[in-house]
Amino acid sequence: MRNQKITMFQAGIVFTISLVLFLVFSFINPFENFYIAGTIGEIVPILLPAVIGLLIMRKSLKFNLKLNGFRPLDGVLIFFTVIFAMPLSMALNAFNMWLVRIIFGHNIAVDIPIPETGSELLISLLVIAVVAAVCEEVLFRGVLQTSFEKLGKAGMFLLVSLLFTAFHFSIEQFLGLFVLSLLISYMVYRTNSLFAGMLAHFTNNAMAMLISFFANKIPESVFLESETASVELPMWIQIAVIAGVVIGFTAVAITLLAIFIKRTKTTKTGIPAESELRSVDILTFVPGALIMVAMFIVVIVGYIMMPILNNF
Repeated sequence: MRNQKITMFQAGIVFTISLVLFLVFSFINPFENFYIAGTIGEIVPILLPAVIGLLIMRKSLKFNLKLNGFRPLDGVLIFFTVIFAMPLSMALNAFNMWLVRIIFGHNIAVDIPIPETGSELLISLLVIAVVAAVCEEVLFRGVLQTSFEKLGKAGMFLLVSLLFTAFHFSIEQFLGLFVLSLLISYMVYRTNSLFAGMLAHFTNNAMAMLISFFANKIPESVFLESETASVELPMWIQIAVIAGVVIGFTAVAITLLAIFIKRTKTTKTGIPAESELRSVDILTFVPGALIMVAMFIVVIVGYIMMPILNNF
């Protein structure tokens, strides 16, 4: 299957094309509707370059995208592991946002519409959970992770997660996204199935959307009454309670992951113990890396300039 496996050099071409198209669509997407723009913005710049690239290069879709099934119980473990790992990811994002606020003096909110009705919730789940999970997993855990196998396990997990996180261009969610990506990449590695990654990705996005939807349904008066009736606890107690919840949920996630690892020991893919990287392998990733660095510089400048612009 060596000739059917995509190389890092080839994967770098696909990634750079995908990145350029993603940025172009981000700036000139002609669709005003968030859900249409989001769907097109996932399929055209992320999914299509990965699939078309493999076809043009005459590489096996099934082999490179790991289009293999996984056992139902493994799917249940993936589902609940991701759910119980979410508080850790949220805590890391909260810490990340605190760091950004300390450094720049403010945060910049990402404006994602919260669905108001059941039909809007279904559309949101389709776009934000299903479409995003399928498209992004094909590129990152499919094309890129397969090509990065020559780096060894650690190198593969770290590099694909770094690119996945950077691709979102969010310095406020960097830590949470990175940990989530490590978890998903490991699940794909253990099952040798991209569908496992899609399930994990879908679970995370869907749960986040459901939490936002139902939280938005709580009447504002409930919060006002709660603030009036409650006694404000010292900050250290609040932090201790939150830390206890995060540690408890993370402990459950680790336990579930341990069971998952034990069950999947015979399905993991073979990866070299040491990196077999050559200098030519990273050549085609250089343009994409430079574009990402430039975009993050723009993002940082935006944070610096925001208070100044608000004064005008």
